[in-house]
Amino acid sequence: MKRIEGVTERLLAAAREEFLEKGYEAASLRAIAERAGSSKGAIYVRYADKEALYAAVVDPVIEELCLFFTEEFNGFGKLPADVQQSTMNDYADQGIGLMMDYIYDHLAEFKILVTNGGERYDEFMHRVVELNSATTYRYIEAVGSDAVTAGRLTPELMHMISSACFSGIFEAVAHDMGRDEAKAYVERLCLFFRAGWQAIFDPQFAALVDLAAQMPDAPVQDVAARLVEARGGAP
Repeated sequence: MKRIEGVTERLLAAAREEFLEKGYEAASLRAIAERAGSSKGAIYVRYADKEALYAAVVDPVIEELCLFFTEEFNGFGKLPADVQQSTMNDYADQGIGLMMDYIYDHLAEFKILVTNGGERYDEFMHRVVELNSATTYRYIEAVGSDAVTAGRLTPELMHMISSACFSGIFEAVAHDMGRDEAKAYVERLCLFFRAGWQAIFDPQFAALVDLAAQMPDAPVQDVAARLVEARGGAP
């Protein structure tokens, strides 16, 4: 059957609006067809069911963002180890900024995915976490960190940290933050995680954190003095 030009585009635009307004469960193929000035038959010619139409709306942005992560992580991994170590934070900041711009350039699709994605959102997050975990392990090996061999980082902890970080980033979408507000929020979130990663990557820093944890009831000045002493007198 010959398809009428422009109908697919109108159906996708109408589906995007319907899913965004009503969520996946309440969205109606009839309403989508009416929004598009078309028919349910036109939908079924192109898509097997509502789930397939939903996938047609969100899958392109999922694939493009995952491709972005893959290219960014692979590019970073090709840098010399000393360059990776000295530029990791700057490289991460740049990548996160580009990621946030992409998300907000396709905000409707990501809002639909985050708030009504169900299993598809879970699968997307799993892919992102696995990509991030893989590049983190490559970084650890490249710079010679003992984080894994010393037991400070396990596969389970790696998964938990990455999941928490990316889930936190997408909370900006779930809570309807504007682009600038979301960027400021994610910047602070990443600073928080960066401090935690330092405790994992840097054995001296990890030892200081452990020392502080052993003095939960001590006055702050006493803890600070012990930390300075442990660092050999360096503040």
